Order: sequence, then C-alpha cells, then structure tokens
Amino acid sequence: MQGELSDVAALQITEMNLQPEQALMKARLHPVGVCAHVVQVRPACTIRRRISMRKTSSRCVPNLVVWLSLTVCALAPIAAPGAEPARVVLLTGADPIQPAALVQIRAIRSVLEASSPRGAEVFLDAIDGFRFGAENIAPEFLALLQKKYRAQRIDLVIVLGKPAADFALANHARIWPGVPVLLSSVPQEWFTGRLLPTDFAYLPFRIDAAQTLAVAERLQPDAHRLIVVGGVTEVDTSMVDRVVKAAATRPHWTDVAAWIGLPPSELQARLSALDRHTAVVYTTTYRDRLGHRYFPVKLVAPMAHASRAPIYAWYSTYVNAGITAGAMYDLEENGRLTGDAARAILHNGGNLSGLLFQPLLARCTADVSQIERYGLSTSALPPDCILVNAPRSMFREYRAAILSLSSVLVIQAITILALLAQRRSRRLAEADATARRGELARAARFATVGELSASIAHEVGQPLSAILSNAEAAELLVGAAHLDHNELQEILSDMKRDALRANEVVQRLRMLLQKQTVSFHTITLDEVIESTLSLIKPEATRRGIVLDVDLKAFGGEVLADEVQLQQVLLNLSLNGMDAMADTESAHRILSISTVLLPEGVEFTVTDRGSGFGHVLSDTLFEPFYTTKPHGMGLGLSIVRSIVEAHQGRVSAAPGGRGGSVFSIWLPRITPVRPRFASTASSGSRTLQIRPVMTSGTADGSRKSSS
Repeated sequence: MQGELSDVAALQITEMNLQPEQALMKARLHPVGVCAHVVQVRPACTIRRRISMRKTSSRCVPNLVVWLSLTVCALAPIAAPGAEPARVVLLTGADPIQPAALVQIRAIRSVLEASSPRGAEVFLDAIDGFRFGAENIAPEFLALLQKKYRAQRIDLVIVLGKPAADFALANHARIWPGVPVLLSSVPQEWFTGRLLPTDFAYLPFRIDAAQTLAVAERLQPDAHRLIVVGGVTEVDTSMVDRVVKAAATRPHWTDVAAWIGLPPSELQARLSALDRHTAVVYTTTYRDRLGHRYFPVKLVAPMAHASRAPIYAWYSTYVNAGITAGAMYDLEENGRLTGDAARAILHNGGNLSGLLFQPLLARCTADVSQIERYGLSTSALPPDCILVNAPRSMFREYRAAILSLSSVLVIQAITILALLAQRRSRRLAEADATARRGELARAARFATVGELSASIAHEVGQPLSAILSNAEAAELLVGAAHLDHNELQEILSDMKRDALRANEVVQRLRMLLQKQTVSFHTITLDEVIESTLSLIKPEATRRGIVLDVDLKAFGGEVLADEVQLQQVLLNLSLNGMDAMADTESAHRILSISTVLLPEGVEFTVTDRGSGFGHVLSDTLFEPFYTTKPHGMGLGLSIVRSIVEAHQGRVSAAPGGRGGSVFSIWLPRITPVRPRFASTASSGSRTLQIRPVMTSGTADGSRKSSS
C-alpha cells in the first residue's frame, strides 16, 4: 500500500499537479516512495523542455520542487516497505467510553492486531458529537488533527458514527490527503444525495425499526398502543421519527405517541401509569429538554424498573439492562465486521475497488426474565430468537447434549426392540425347523425300519419258531408215560427267553418309531451301540455281511438322546451295507468301533464298498445328495443335523482298503484322562458276527434261537 501511494505522490510531482508545500507534505507522508521515483522528475522536465522549445512555452517543474524532493529523500529513513505495522486512525463520533462505541472500538482493535504478526498501530480520536454537536468544535478539532498527523504516515482512517462522518467528509483531504477512509455505524439515510470521494468506502448500516415492531406484535398481539421514547438531539429525534414512520405503515398500531426529551423522573412516572396493552420502544436519549446529557444505555434500567409495559429496542448494548425484546443489532459484531473490512483494505494496498463488505443484520433477542415479568410467552417468538437470562435448567444448558443422548437412547431402544423381535422370530423359526427336522428324522426312521423289515421279521419270527418248537416238545413230554420234570423246566426257560427276545425287538421298534420329544440325558455310548446291534445283526446276516464290532469307550458318558443316536448308527450301518452290495462275499465286512478321547467319545463305521470317489466329503452331507439309484439323499443330512444338535462333529474319509470311513465325535460330560493301560483288559469288548444259516428241526426236538 505504501508503495502504491508513493507512486501516486511521485506521479503528481512529475505531472506538476501539486504546489511545492503540498509536495513536501506528500514526501513526508511517503518518503520511501518519493525517493524511489525522484529519478523520474528530471527526465520529465527534459521532455517538457524539448516540447516547449517547439511550442515556445515552458511547462517544466521549478528547480525548487526538485530540490525539496531530493532534500526529503536524503533526510528520510531508509526502510523496506511493510517493515512497520499498519497505522490506522479510528475517529469516533461518540464518547469512546460510551458502551455502544466501546464495544466496537475493542472489536476493531482485536481484529486489526490479529491481522498480521506485526499487528496494527491504532490512533483513537473522538468528537462526541452526539451529545455536544460537532459543528461547534470542528475548526479547533481540525487544527488539532492537522498538527497531530502532519508528519505521520497513515494507512487507513476508520470513521464511526454520523458526526465523525460529517467531519471526515469535509476535512479528510486537509488532514489525511490520499488516505482511504472507511465509514461504519453511519445510518443508510446519510448517504442519500451525497457523492462520496473515490477514496471513501462504507459498511452498510441500515436500522429497520419495523423488525422490532414485528417482535412486539408477536409478544403482545392485543396491544395496539405504541409509545416511542427519545431525546432532543438530532440523532434522537431522527430515531424517533424512524419508529413513528414504521408504525404508520403497520395496521396493528392504532395509537402512536412520541415522548421526546422527557427528564428521567417524568419519564418514569409516565411509564408506571401504563398497562400491558401498551408497547414502548426506546431509541436513544443523548440529551433531554432540560439540557441534561446521558449515555442512552444508562436510562434503560430505571425505565424498565418503573414501566408497567414491555420496552423494546434494537441496540444490543441495551440487553441485560431491562429491555424485553427486539430485533437487535449487535454492535460488537459490527465492530468485527468493520475490522474485517479494514483488514481487507490494508491487504489490498489501500485500493478500494473490488471490495465487498458484509452488512450487519438484526437478530431477534429476548430477555426471558422480562417476558415472564410481564406475563408474556416465549412461544410467540420466532424459533431462531435468542433467549437471554433464561432460568437455569438442565435442558436449556445442555440442550444439544440431551437431544443427542435422547436420540442415541431412542435409536438403542429401537435397535433392542428390533433385535428382540428378530430373536423371537429366529427362535420360532428354529423351533419350527427343529420340529420339521424331527418329523423328517422320524420319517427317515420309518424308511430305515422299512429297509430292515425282512430282517426284523426274521428276528421276531426266529424266537417265535423256537417257542413253537419248544411248545410241541413240551406236549410230547407231557404225554409220555414218565414225565421228566427237569427237561420240562428247561423247555419252559427256553420259551421264556425266546419270548423276551421277541418282545425286546418289538419294544425297540416301538421306541424307534413312536413320536416323542427330544430328551437329552446321560447315556453310555457303548450301551446304546450294543442295544442297536440287535436291529443291525439280522440285516447283516441276511445280506451276508460280517459285523466287526470293537467297543473301547467303556465309561464314556455323553449327554444325548438315545433314539437319535440309534438312528445315526442305523443310517450309517445301512449306508455301509448298501455300499457293499457289489463287493465280493469274502470282503463284506462292516466295522463298528468306539474309542475314548480326552475330551469326548468317537465311534466309527467303516465299510469296504465302492467308496465315494472324488466327491468332497462335505457334499455327502448336503440334503438330497445321493449316489444310490433310488435314494432320497436325506440319510446323511439327518445324521449331520443330529450330531450337530449334540454339539458333535461328523466327517467322512476314504477307507484304507477301499470303501468309506464315517467318524462321529461327541463331547463327554466329564472329560478325564483315558486309561489306556487298562482299556484292553477291562473296557474292551470285541465281537465278530458271521452270517449263519439256521432252520427249524423236523423231528420237533427242542431248539434254541440264540
């Protein structure tokens, strides 16, 4: 900025637009710039002299001006541009300690000091024209400022208020020639009909009294009488006229009166006689009709204390002094906006072109304590209205946190309810799936029993045939001449044993086929396998298959359903038998074994059939997958479902001599270290069953089915 102003000064010297004394002032204000451009003076003179020789008139600069410029250059300190902080004059039209002026001055200083690391040097001058009138002191004040700033470099002049604006417009060229001027807090009406110099800029400051009247209409919809209070100075009366004109355009107010220049005692007496159906708008009172001077904010508290009607205003400095509400203009914010505009001008080198400044906007502000005092309601205010002096409450102080926490709790509650509903639906679905799986398993058991029907018939028919033969032998014995009681007793014992054997087969079939709920209880795996072998042996005998049973899980107790474990063993055994349909008779061996492990019990069913080739073992347990021509593909799927329901594992692997190996692991109830040393002697039971062809004797002699 300094360089640009120096360019202007040098150019003016070169073009001879300045008198010698004006050039000297320019040189004092911008010494570095003039020194930088003084070399341009002599060539300009030479050119002009050549032109004058042709035109017979000389327009060259006098040697005195050049000499003065060189003298200033020699005496001026050499400093790089921008080495010093910016110098700003702050000219206010009010007393600088007046709250309305003080908050703006502080805000402007704060912004300027933070604008650069070097800050800014601010010179404060005040006219106090609101209370005394600037026209009375203008000549003396002008002389003072001329003397004060004659040898000072000034980068910007900030003007606050109408009295200061009048003074700056009339005298800035004589005090700060060429220095940009920024006007702030000057009413919009002041600019009407005025042509500002090019080095003047201003912040829009338009006070809209209608906005404050709109707030009053919201709070007091039944009040139609309006009292406007103000002083007798020019600014006081202009503010009162502003409100009266605004009220005249609003049909809500039918009775409007202006109380101008009333002394405080009379004003308070009148206010105390009002009622709630009247609204009062207080503008400013710098002087009353008796000549007493005031800061306008000092009258707010006594007025509010005496008034029986709500008082409205638009200056933020009146808040907390007793004003009820209004569309407030935050003067501190106006100071910040002014500081931002000044910073932009300084950063732009003092050039005002292309700069746009943000206007100050009014915001609805209400004092909750005053609203409650007059029996009004804050619900009538706009939603974005700022509430001050509200009673302390948890919701008001922590509104954002409470709303956030409430939102989180609501979301959590909805999530929990959704999870509970989902859990209930899942449990119902699981129960339904369990029931369907049970029905499917029962149907599979029916199918298994159907496959075993021939063997079961043989298993039941064999003891019945033995009973019949023994009965015939008993008849012959009874009809003999000499009755042998010992032999008769043996016949009856054989009949009883065969009957129990047939009954056991029937009972196991009933238990396997009847519909019942799944019941988990402690059982011994070896005992379950031994009881199931009574159903497997006849079928193995019928198919010519050797059963190789090796049970070494003595004492291995599991928590399981006995019927379901029987079904698992039946399914695996029948699958193994089916797989050996094409195997040579000498190699048809179905091995069933158990072993005790540290954490569980494992039993294995091994066949020597065709195996499952390259099919993945997991695929075998998928529903409806089968390698049999007439199979449904549900047997192994049911096996896996039952085993997993018992917290166990099932796997399939190719056998060492061909065929397949199906292994099932079930967790033990009380895992202990297996007694490997004594297993073979005390806990191991090995049984090999080969197919035997039996038939009843023709002579009716007693026979046993065992």
